[in-house]
Amino acid sequence: MSETKIHKFSDKELTLEEMQELVGGYIQVLTSKDGNADIVIDEEGKMKSKPPNFEATRLWLGDNRDEWYDIIVGDAIVCTDKARLK
Repeated sequence: MSETKIHKFSDKELTLEEMQELVGGYIQVLTSKDGNADIVIDEEGKMKSKPPNFEATRLWLGDNRDEWYDIIVGDAIVCTDKARLK
């Protein structure tokens, strides 16, 4: 099983092309549980059988895995501060 990555950005906005390259496909944007970050993932990650990304899922749905109703797969981008998507 390959390792997943989380790319973190806070000081600059990424282009669509940069985000697509980092996640490996078309992007989907989620909001972190605390509302302070945008989480960018591969929209088709599950169809591509990418491995689970537990760290990104924790940021999205919180620490209590019993409350998780879905899971993020593949690499993710976490955008905070100036890097948040508009």
